[in-house]
Amino acid sequence: MTLSIFGKWAARFAAVGAASLAFGACAVAAGTVNVGMSTTMSGAIGSLGVPGKNGVQMAIDKINAEGGLLGDQIKLLTAEDQAKPPQGATNVRNFILNDKVKAIFGPVSSAVASAEAGVATQYKVPIFFHASNDIDMTGHSFSKYVFQVVPSNYMESQAIADYVAKESKKNGWKTFYTISPDYSFGRNIVGDFLKAMKTRGVDVDLVGQQWPALGTSDFSQYISAIITKKPDFIFIGQYGGDLVTFTKQANGAGLFKNSHAYAAYWLDSLEALGPDAPGGVISVDRVKPFHDAPTKELQAFTKTYHAKFGHYPPPWAVLGYSAVETWAQGVKKAGSFDADKVVAALSGDTIHSALRGAFKIRECDHLAEAPEYMGVLSKEVDKNYGFRVLTDITELPASEIMMSCEAKKKLQPAGS
Repeated sequence: MTLSIFGKWAARFAAVGAASLAFGACAVAAGTVNVGMSTTMSGAIGSLGVPGKNGVQMAIDKINAEGGLLGDQIKLLTAEDQAKPPQGATNVRNFILNDKVKAIFGPVSSAVASAEAGVATQYKVPIFFHASNDIDMTGHSFSKYVFQVVPSNYMESQAIADYVAKESKKNGWKTFYTISPDYSFGRNIVGDFLKAMKTRGVDVDLVGQQWPALGTSDFSQYISAIITKKPDFIFIGQYGGDLVTFTKQANGAGLFKNSHAYAAYWLDSLEALGPDAPGGVISVDRVKPFHDAPTKELQAFTKTYHAKFGHYPPPWAVLGYSAVETWAQGVKKAGSFDADKVVAALSGDTIHSALRGAFKIRECDHLAEAPEYMGVLSKEVDKNYGFRVLTDITELPASEIMMSCEAKKKLQPAGS
């Protein structure tokens, strides 16, 4: 893949070295404890992996600046997974066997995350997912060592369906078309969305579906097929660099002129697209958008992040930060870095995140009980930021969009 403006954006992040937040002088620690993070830091989804790494590093910097964790300094080790499950698994195995890490922070791709979860479980090391949100992480791939601090794709599909169903009934949308990446996340979120629409009383007339590979650079054939069908509504499951590429090509073909659409225009995509992001499209965010009446803590984080990296923090930075907060709270509660003690301390515990507020780690699946946020992209480019932002924001609480523990248990391995 050629290095587009989106790739350059990710590369700029990667070129910035980690530095401590100005939270005070670092106290002398008894030793150093390693943690590992294998993620994608280049290519189509590197724009999610690099900010996630930045958020993880900033949280660790804050811990170290305040004296460390149980008196020890924390060191983050990172590795590139190339969005390939075997590479992710190899990276995690090396972290555990060679670097003796006490925790793993997960990747972008859910396919890679599933492979990493298997290795972490094999060696009994806790792993925390903040970007990869496929339901398999807390379903088929679940073990007691797996934690997911980001809302799952099932939760996301429920939130999207809730919003779109209301708009469909109001506007008379009948014909639907879906296009989503051809792997577990892409297929699961579409399937769950269509099921959720049905339960909300919308009889979807599905006129077509497309499953391009992750990292596709030419969407012209897919876009032409969609335009030919003239759907009332398009569900777009692409994200990251793929969504940026798709959007630019779709704009050129006039896709958004005659159809309404949903797509995950997260902050990294909005910054990369600028005025090319389609105003009025329905979108989602996995954390409270930084521009929408944030807390003082989130304001301070945003200011520090922007000063360090030259961009506003996308959700992956906030979620990565909260993943470290989650592990650190478990260590403190357990009074130990021992994996089984940390896991026991976190299961069913309420996490107190400086950036996200309080959320519970559900005991049955170690999934964060956290909300999703729905809205539409602003009609005009926001003059304060130079890109469109999410507006008319609706918060969907976890209680309304989570799969029940009874249903989740049926997806999990026996004895988990």
